[in-house]
Amino acid sequence: EIPMLDVRVVFDAGSARDGEKPGLTALTNSLLSEGAGEWNADQIAERLERVGAELENGALRDMAWVGLRTLVEQPAMDTALDTLAVVLAQPRFDQADFERERQTTLIGLSLSEQKPGSVGQKALYRRIYGDHPYASYPSGTEEAVKALTREDLQAFHQRYYVGKNTVLAMGGALTREQAEQ
Repeated sequence: EIPMLDVRVVFDAGSARDGEKPGLTALTNSLLSEGAGEWNADQIAERLERVGAELENGALRDMAWVGLRTLVEQPAMDTALDTLAVVLAQPRFDQADFERERQTTLIGLSLSEQKPGSVGQKALYRRIYGDHPYASYPSGTEEAVKALTREDLQAFHQRYYVGKNTVLAMGGALTREQAEQ
């Protein structure tokens, strides 16, 4: 009964695009909302919280996405959409945020090696996909993640987080004309 808008921006930027740098996609995507434009992560969160909006992001083997849920009433929708636009177009990839997320990823990779299900899933994907990029674990490997640089993330973003590589899906309490606008 509350007029809402859901937006999902999907990029052909999954871990299959990592090439020789496993974990690049996941780390790039995880840093999008950690700082963008003039805002740090707290400021982004506060902007969205003030208007009741929610931002989500993630990456899989075949895609990366950023999603937004917001009220359609003003100024909530404009604030949320403006924030989304900055997060997508101007991520900062600050060095401190990069190092923190890299350490978090490395801890996650170490923990995954202690879980039989995770070890089995990795082995299954390698067995099924062989040399195909889908065989690679989306979070990467310890060695590869340690070798990643902030510049790697910036270059990946500039190459794959672009309009020609995007599908935009919207649903909610909007007319077609409002959605096109």
